[in-house]
Amino acid sequence: MASRLVFSRNAQLLRQTLAPSVSRQIAAGVAAARLQQRAELATAPQRPDPKVAAESLIKLFPGDNLAAKSGSVLVGASIAAFLISKEIYLVDAEVFEMACIFGAYYLWFSGGKDGAVEYFNDKKATIKRVLEQARNDHKAVVQERIQHIGKMSDIVDVTNGLFEMSKEIAKLEAEAYELKQKVNFTSQVKGVLDSWVRHEASVRESQQKQLTGAVIQRVKDALANDKVQTDILRQSLAEIERLAATPKAR
Repeated sequence: MASRLVFSRNAQLLRQTLAPSVSRQIAAGVAAARLQQRAELATAPQRPDPKVAAESLIKLFPGDNLAAKSGSVLVGASIAAFLISKEIYLVDAEVFEMACIFGAYYLWFSGGKDGAVEYFNDKKATIKRVLEQARNDHKAVVQERIQHIGKMSDIVDVTNGLFEMSKEIAKLEAEAYELKQKVNFTSQVKGVLDSWVRHEASVRESQQKQLTGAVIQRVKDALANDKVQTDILRQSLAEIERLAATPKAR
């Protein structure tokens, strides 16, 4: 009996000492489990809304509104039932193969459409960025050219001055050419006159030579005559006698 009382008292004391720590551990475990469950719910893929899935499925059928879509589905089902009932169209393995192929194509299109659209949008953005960069570069070049031309605002005055200078240079060149032509003409005239003077001098010299030769020849011919020689001899003797008689007269 005493041992039971001691055991019960020890158990009660142990319960009183362990109860707060156990309760805290349990509360911490429950809180950790709730946090983990919330994290799993947050990271887990959300299930699509059935209403959204139904609307996306309805949009696949042709038509502008729900009545038109329903009518197109009923018409298609009626035509298929009529063809099957009249054995015009048979449902066999090829139908299922075609359905699988078109289903695979549809899944491929549905899965790759977003990637293709994103790819082409990326390409479009790249081309647009390149064109904008080229436009900005061209704009900068044009602006730089405008600024460069703006620095040459006095180009009109400079051009007018250069034009006047060119006219003056052309006038001076024309005058120099005219003077050069005059000098050339004068030198040519002088050369012609000099040649004419030389020609006249040579003509006179030749004429004098001819005249001298003719005179000498005439004198020689005259001296060859005996009568002339006798007359000359007589004149010479008379002159000698006159000269000889002159000193005696003094």
